[in-house]
Amino acid sequence: MSTLRFEELENIYDELATAIDAAGPEQESVFLAKLVLSLAHEFGNAERVSALIQDCLHEPVTELAAGTRLI
Repeated sequence: MSTLRFEELENIYDELATAIDAAGPEQESVFLAKLVLSLAHEFGNAERVSALIQDCLHEPVTELAAGTRLI
């Protein structure tokens, strides 16, 4: 499996931020859940998706150096 270049991640971040804003506060959680489920289906590895969910939930972003964070 390959990873995305930093520029590609920046573009996805911008697109995601725009989509979250468009969904609005009342639908933000539903949108994000649907997105994760769609990506998980495409990814095809339930164990890895579960691990990433836990990593993102528990990652103290402010305390990790840039080279050790998930993104």
